[in-house]
Amino acid sequence: MRRHLPLVLAALLALVATALLAYQWLGQPTTLRVAVGPAGGEDARLVAAVAQSLARSHEEVRLRPVATSGVAESAAAAEQAKADLAVVRSDVGIPASTQTVAILHRDAVLLLATDPALAAVPDLRGKRIGIVRNPAGNARLLASILEHYDVPAEAVTTVPLGDGREAGEALRAGRVDAVMVVSPLTGRTAGDVVASIAKAGGTPSFIPIGEAAVLARRWPALESLEVARGTFGGTPPRPAETVTTVGVSHRLVAQARLPDSTVSELTRLLFVNRPGLAVEVPLANQIEAPDTSKSASLPVHPGAQAYYEGEVESFFERYGDWFYLLVMCVSILGSAAATLVSRAANRSRARDMALLRQLLAIVRASRDVEDELELADLERQADEILAAALARAGTGAIDNAGVAAFTLGLDQARRAIAERRGLLVERQALLDRQGLDREPDPLSAAAE
Repeated sequence: MRRHLPLVLAALLALVATALLAYQWLGQPTTLRVAVGPAGGEDARLVAAVAQSLARSHEEVRLRPVATSGVAESAAAAEQAKADLAVVRSDVGIPASTQTVAILHRDAVLLLATDPALAAVPDLRGKRIGIVRNPAGNARLLASILEHYDVPAEAVTTVPLGDGREAGEALRAGRVDAVMVVSPLTGRTAGDVVASIAKAGGTPSFIPIGEAAVLARRWPALESLEVARGTFGGTPPRPAETVTTVGVSHRLVAQARLPDSTVSELTRLLFVNRPGLAVEVPLANQIEAPDTSKSASLPVHPGAQAYYEGEVESFFERYGDWFYLLVMCVSILGSAAATLVSRAANRSRARDMALLRQLLAIVRASRDVEDELELADLERQADEILAAALARAGTGAIDNAGVAAFTLGLDQARRAIAERRGLLVERQALLDRQGLDREPDPLSAAAE
C-alpha cells in the first residue's frame, strides 16, 4: 500500500489543482464592451459612471466603454459584433441581433420658437429649423413628424446647431425660426436650450405635437410624452401649460447571444447601483424597466426579462447539471482508481504468495536431498528469496504481516536444510566407519 501512496497523493494534488483552476476561471469577471457616444454626452457619462461603479465594487460583470460618434455608430458597432452592448435610440434603428436590457432614459422632442405665430407644426412650413446635436438622426425624426402633418421635408430648411447654448443667439440673430432639441426633460441639453433663449431676451414658446399618440401607434419607436407646466422653471413658468409631444427612448441593448445569466446579473447591478449612480449622474434616476409583455414592439433580452419577472436562476440551478456530471465523472474515476489499486494490490499479493510457495517447496525438497551440492543450491535459492523480499519490503510492497510470514518461512527453510545437512553428515560418518555393504541406510530405516 505504501508503494501506491505517492500515486494517491499525486491524484489528490491534481484534483485540488484542477479545482483551484476551475475556481479561478469561474471567478474571473466578465468584461462587456459597450458602444456609446458621443464622448462627453449624457449617455457616455452615464455609462462611464456605471463602469467605474462596477469596477470599484469588484463585480463579476464589468463594462468597457467603446467611444462612438453617436447612437447611429453605436448601433452599427453592435450590428457588426464590435460591441457586446450598445446605447441606442429607439428611432435610429435597433440592430436585429440585439435585445433590450434597460431603458436608460426617455427623450422628449421639443420644438421651440420665440415667434407667437409659430403655434403648431404646420406653421413650420417654409421655416428654418435649428437642430441641436445629432443633425442626421434628429432631421429624420423631424421629417417623420412633418410628414404626419402633410408638410414635406423639403418645405423646411434645417440648420445644425452644435450646442444647446447656441439656440438663443441663433433665434435672436434670425439664423433660424425655430429650434428642435431631443433630450431628457431633466437633461442638461434641454435646459441649456431654454435658458439660452431666455438669456437672449426671447420668450420660449413650446410648439405642441398634439397627435403624439397617433404618431406612436404609427411608428412604434416613438411614444407620447407630456411636458408638464413649469418643467423648466421661470416666471412665468416654462412652459406655461402642459404640452403634448413625442418622445424616443435611449436603450441599453445586448447581443442576443450573450448568456442569460450574464445579462441578468448586469440588469440587477444597474438597478442596485442606481441610487449611488444618481449622485454622480442625475440622469441615472431615469433608468427603468422596458415593456416585458409579449406584445412589446421592441424585444427584451431573456436574461433581463428573467430579472424583471423574478425568475433568475440560482447558481446551483444554473450549473446543477454540470455538478451532477462532475460528481458522476469523479465517481467513475474513483471507481476506476480503486479498481486499479485493488488489481495492483492483488498482483503484489500474488507475487508474495509465489515467494512463500517457493520457500515451502525448498522445505519439502530439502527432506529428500541426497547430495550436499543440492542442499547448497536450495540454500542459495532461499537467499535469493530473502533478497527479493527485502527489496519489496523496502518499496513498501510488503507490510509487517508479510514480513513476519517471510521470516517464518525462511526460518523453516533454513532449519530444514540444516537438519538435512546434519543427517547427511551423520550418514557419511557411519559409512566411513562401517562401509556401505554392511550398514543399512539410516534414512531408509527411519522411513520404515
